[in-house]
Amino acid sequence: MPVSSSASAKGSTSLPQWQLQEAKNRFSAMVKAAAIGSAQVVTVHGVPAAVVMSPEAYERLVTVKAPAQTLSQALCCPELDEDEALFARNRSVNPARELTL
Repeated sequence: MPVSSSASAKGSTSLPQWQLQEAKNRFSAMVKAAAIGSAQVVTVHGVPAAVVMSPEAYERLVTVKAPAQTLSQALCCPELDEDEALFARNRSVNPARELTL
């Protein structure tokens, strides 16, 4: 059994936590819990030191999705009509106030 399911020191997540010695003794149970989708935190002296997670969860974290097109490609599209513009102008063209110089 994990030591606790309480939030980490920073309070960002609520993942099961295992002390290092217990994680070593019950490694197979910890891996099985991670494989079904519940990431497991291993602590050393009460401080999170590692996270065991499923391969699918890891892939989601490290996979960078390529944009449909790069910014330079989007800016080099003269064939687009105003209705198809990728970057719409959403602000007023009038100045916020008149300035006396």
